[in-house]
Amino acid sequence: MPSICLNTAIAITGLSRRTLWRRINEGGVSTLGTHEQGEETRLNLDDVLPLSSLPLEPEDQAIIVAADQGEAVAQCDLAILLLNAARPTEAIPWFTLSAKQFYADAMCFLGRCYLSGDGVSRDADAGLMWLSHAAAKGHPLAQELMAFLLSPAGQQQRSAGDLVALNAVLDDIERRILLQTIEETADL
Repeated sequence: MPSICLNTAIAITGLSRRTLWRRINEGGVSTLGTHEQGEETRLNLDDVLPLSSLPLEPEDQAIIVAADQGEAVAQCDLAILLLNAARPTEAIPWFTLSAKQFYADAMCFLGRCYLSGDGVSRDADAGLMWLSHAAAKGHPLAQELMAFLLSPAGQQQRSAGDLVALNAVLDDIERRILLQTIEETADL
């Protein structure tokens, strides 16, 4: 039976630690192992999933378990699920965990979040740092975003302070790169 830690359960349900403990004490959520002080509480995933506010597909269970176990790709995928569910604040820690393992997709997403202030306080320096790390790893989207942001037009756009306009330009770049990637892989 798959299990996840309490913090992962909080992320996927949106419930507080206190509420989850109340559910555990009432018997609605079962735990695995003992609850000695300092030990990580593991919850039965099957008990937690019905409490989730995320629109989860059956294959997402494997992502949740893998993210909980520290796998960078899965942590990024879980962050994307949270971001798509309009829960950017909960997505940021997962992007950060993944990015700190040098996963370029997570670095790129985290950079975009910092640039737009999506789920985190807007910090252009942190956004550029994460994008530059992803670009250095060869991430095509991060490379294009950095090329624009460091160009005279990008610098002017950033200094103008119009966050809506900046995000629109970055979204356009992202769409163009994604369509280009789809076209290139469709030929294969």
